Amino acid sequence: MGKRKKSDPLILELEKALDLGEFVSYNRSWDFVQSLEEVKHKIDALVKEGQAERAVSLYELFLSGCYEKADEIDDSGGNLGMLFENLFCAWINARQKAKYDPAETVQNILKWMDNDNYGFCYEIERDMVKVLNKESMRLFEAAIKSRFEKAFTTVDQKKRKRVFDYPWGVRKNVSILKVFYLESKDTNAYLALCEKTGITPKDCENIANLYKVKRKYQDALSWVKKGLRLEKKDNWGNQSSFGLTGLQQDLLNNLGRRDDAFDRAWAEFLKHPSNFSYEKLMKFVDTKDVKLWHQKALEKAKDASLSGFIDICDQTKEWDNLADHISSIDTEQLEELSHYTTEKAAKGLTKIHGLAAAKIYSALGMRILKKGKSNYYRYALEHFRMVQKLYKKAGRDQLWLDLVGRVRRNHSRKYSFIPDFEKIVAGRPLKKPESFKTRVLKRWKKQIS
Repeated sequence: MGKRKKSDPLILELEKALDLGEFVSYNRSWDFVQSLEEVKHKIDALVKEGQAERAVSLYELFLSGCYEKADEIDDSGGNLGMLFENLFCAWINARQKAKYDPAETVQNILKWMDNDNYGFCYEIERDMVKVLNKESMRLFEAAIKSRFEKAFTTVDQKKRKRVFDYPWGVRKNVSILKVFYLESKDTNAYLALCEKTGITPKDCENIANLYKVKRKYQDALSWVKKGLRLEKKDNWGNQSSFGLTGLQQDLLNNLGRRDDAFDRAWAEFLKHPSNFSYEKLMKFVDTKDVKLWHQKALEKAKDASLSGFIDICDQTKEWDNLADHISSIDTEQLEELSHYTTEKAAKGLTKIHGLAAAKIYSALGMRILKKGKSNYYRYALEHFRMVQKLYKKAGRDQLWLDLVGRVRRNHSRKYSFIPDFEKIVAGRPLKKPESFKTRVLKRWKKQIS
């Protein structure tokens, strides 16, 4: 009997890092993905050391493991999705280093994209085209062109005016081809494709950027203006361009019209205060005036947009200013905001402004309860546990008891939530979630019964 083949030690590390069966909350997601990144770095090193074949097998296990983990993590921040994209590109690179058949590589890529149930491969071509070698790029582009032409010839062109009017088979492949043309800076091919399927504000931004790279700033500005006109005419959904105004400002600056660029940036900020428009504005502020315009921007944001003010304070670390404002507003106002805005602010405030952080965590928990989505109750429980901890640390037990009373009065019939909430109130540990194996066995029995 031959010797038993030893398992790759990196498989064991990967298994431990993925920890299948354990749920990862939003607060833990960054640290969790960081631990996965450490395993990825070790596999990346194998490729550099000439062990590309071994790396390919490990990457494939890694990619599959991320898919298994997708239902066990709150990936609102997109950290796991971004890791998947990086892994996917690393896997392609390893296959190419190992001299695997490029046609097989392309077929596997297409299958992953076709069978993507979690959106991990959505627009993955933007990163992928940077790692595909010439032969793989040629084969992949040919496959996408073939898919596009096949889908395009089945529709009545006379009735089609915008890319949205075409079926998914056309839209998806048009989107991928545009990425190819952007990467190769092929303006003519991009324009020809738009002529065939319609132009959108996003296309105008892309074409303007192609001209900008070639230092044809006036041509680029013309396309920006066209995109802005299109924006006003229709609702463009994911083909809308939030970058046109910023690009316009940059181009005006490139053309020596810095004052015009600043005026447009300030007007845009007043219309939509956010960390994004703040960054754009400050690009055109003279160094000696930075503090002045920073304060002006904060005051305008405070009056116009709570979410914008929080975003800017979070970005610029204005924790004292943010804490003062949070303490002055009603919790109900915070409950109306997305957790994307408030949760990161709460984390930033926790160390030195615990009461303000507790107020935000309270709003996060109440927001979930008001929506009544039981799948998210576990997040609400974590938020309330943090509130309890922060109020206790600040010696404000009565504020915690007030919140407990409010939850009991308004949400006592949420029977999948209240028992665990009462455990938090009593200081008892929560029941551990079912293991991954138990869950999948139950699902198997349910599916075959």
